[in-house]
Amino acid sequence: MRKIISLLLCMQIGVFFTVAQNRFDRNDTIPVYIGGVPLLNPWAGGINFPLMSEIDLNGDGLHDIFIYERDNNRILTFLNNGDTTVNAWRYAPQYARQFPPVNKWAFLYDYNCDGKADFMTLSSVLPSGIAIYRNDYTPGNGLQWTLVNPFVSETFGAITTNIFASGVSLPAFSDIDNDGDMDILGYNSVPDGRIIYHQNLSMETYGVCDSLKFNYASGCWGNFALLIGGTNSVGCFHCPCRIAAPGSGATYDKAEPETVIYDPTEAARRDDTISSIFPIDLDGDGAKELLVGDISSQNTLMIRNGGTASAAEMVTEDTSYPSADVPALFNGFHFHAYIDVNNDGKKDLIVMPSEYENLHGLWWYRNSGTNDHPSFHFQGASFLQDNILDVGENASPVVYDYDNDGLNDLVVGASVYDNSLLAYKTGLYLFKNTGTTSNPRFDLMTNDIANISSLNYTAPLYPAFGDMDGDGDKDMILGTDDGKLQYFNNAGGAGNPSNFQLAVPNYMSIDIGGVSTPQIIDLNRDGLLDLVIGEKNGFVNYYQNTGTTSSAFFSNVPTNDTLGCIVRQAGGFPDGYTVPFVYDTAGKYRMMVSNMAGNIFLYSNIDNNIGGCFALVDSVFRPAESYRIKYNLTVSGGDLNGDNLTDLVVGQAPGGVQVFFMHDPFVGVQETNNIKATFDLFPNPARDYFKLHFYHVSPSAFNELNVFDNLGKKILSQKVSGEEMNVSTDGWPAGIYFVQLNNSESSSSIKLMVQHK
Repeated sequence: MRKIISLLLCMQIGVFFTVAQNRFDRNDTIPVYIGGVPLLNPWAGGINFPLMSEIDLNGDGLHDIFIYERDNNRILTFLNNGDTTVNAWRYAPQYARQFPPVNKWAFLYDYNCDGKADFMTLSSVLPSGIAIYRNDYTPGNGLQWTLVNPFVSETFGAITTNIFASGVSLPAFSDIDNDGDMDILGYNSVPDGRIIYHQNLSMETYGVCDSLKFNYASGCWGNFALLIGGTNSVGCFHCPCRIAAPGSGATYDKAEPETVIYDPTEAARRDDTISSIFPIDLDGDGAKELLVGDISSQNTLMIRNGGTASAAEMVTEDTSYPSADVPALFNGFHFHAYIDVNNDGKKDLIVMPSEYENLHGLWWYRNSGTNDHPSFHFQGASFLQDNILDVGENASPVVYDYDNDGLNDLVVGASVYDNSLLAYKTGLYLFKNTGTTSNPRFDLMTNDIANISSLNYTAPLYPAFGDMDGDGDKDMILGTDDGKLQYFNNAGGAGNPSNFQLAVPNYMSIDIGGVSTPQIIDLNRDGLLDLVIGEKNGFVNYYQNTGTTSSAFFSNVPTNDTLGCIVRQAGGFPDGYTVPFVYDTAGKYRMMVSNMAGNIFLYSNIDNNIGGCFALVDSVFRPAESYRIKYNLTVSGGDLNGDNLTDLVVGQAPGGVQVFFMHDPFVGVQETNNIKATFDLFPNPARDYFKLHFYHVSPSAFNELNVFDNLGKKILSQKVSGEEMNVSTDGWPAGIYFVQLNNSESSSSIKLMVQHK
């Protein structure tokens, strides 16, 4: 009840202040070593469950790497420096913001044969369709994208319908019939183990490959069906072709259906509804084989095509591909990519997990054959991952001088999936600062501080440090998934390296409900260390220390269960997974709060206002860094480069860490009663619609969206109340428009181009 009352009071007050603003700049230059070997891309943020494609990001003629990280819906980009080893790749985050928004999945493929990889994702207009963006890169403007089709359609007999895809039924893009244009393989909306062939008739119709003119060519491409309700294997070869009108659910047969034993369990029904398909010519005959991953299995299935490019006929299978080398066997069904890893002109095979595997899940098979007739040989299970500071999953870094040498180290909460045990192992990593005050360097010393893995805590783990017993060394309070706190006494003694020992499980009987993320700090400046704790439900809790410097005491009921009136639930969800970090700048407290929606929000007006509403000043990421419907980003910090400023360390759900140095912290802005509202819009140029995402739009303030044509005539005026809005351009003449967001204190605008063709 108190949380509801506090939130209502904050909304009624409706007053926000912006004060001394801090700027934080990404820093990727701090060296990190593991086993004495430097990591090439330590601060890339981790990779767990990627979809990988090739693209030339900077126009230098070299193929670079695009990754859509499905674990936290984030884009990573890597530039190719041309090196002829696996070390050719350098993390290049500046390109990640230059892509269209991803909906569930993303693949890159040059559909119009102009030498530039185009962008495919799930349609945001039609939930069971495919959207395609054309790559309009130019040397002067860099990457630019044009939405050419918001949902790709095809002819099916006498009707036109969309090509089916979903968030779990991912299509494959390839020139199946070798005529030069891009075809699509996919699934029926009524899963039956068969593969649907959507043939592009661009070459047949226009003599060029730059169009998207599809025909429903076959409901059983290759005349086979995947086994339903069993292992990742073929259920039948030369089987009859049952065809269903896309989306209708009705079926009819060209021949009598084959006899298939169906397992009626829920697991069996999931079996072939969630799988991945990857067409590739493995024997140089021009006909595409198929690599398949399946949700219930740990293997890559290879299905051999004994037919031709125009008439596929799948004839044999390899259920442990590549059985002639090291088979790709790991927990979580597989995705595949075909990319030249070592710049030898031959594309290599990458096998990627869809779940579970989070530390050794990018299997690289070097191609010793040719691109048309490859021969794959296993090289390693951690391509790119082994050059990133990556602790598996749920990285929670905290800055702490572990060995009392005057240099701040990194302690990182971690969760690593152990494939041999089919279970997660949780613990704390220690990256010791072996550099200097102004030039840090981090070396991995252990992946299991205090043998915490033996305690079998469920991830995430979030550590906090402070001297709770007044003996001169800092103790550790560990937040755990169940919402409780675990107290570890530091037996190291003042001035000595830390030596943590579990002293009080379920510390002070504090239980915030789920996923406790504590910080130890004297928030009310009374000389006693208090607790500030984030939680799963999106609130921030304050527990005042009513004990003494030598004997801390906390009630198990929070002093304020909605600290600062902060509620960081993600839109449409009851959860927020908040992580708070309070720091002092110029004698005043500031607070960072991260949440599962992928942003980090900066608050002020904290001192002498613990019972009131804090002021939202800014956000670190604009737009959000990522999003995830569970624990995602964390934020903490400390002085990492000896300039007496508070730098940030950000933990990523896929196990990585990012560093941001504070810059120019004393640049202030005048206090005002409203936050400056800003927005982004996409796509631009727009065809049938555009989407807006708003930042700093207070529900208690008046924010209005106006659209003007190029003559200054207002054609749309609408009040803004949420974070996102879709605007239809139906009926708008093609041309230039100005989209403007106004509130009582500020105005911002973006030029929009509308193109209906």
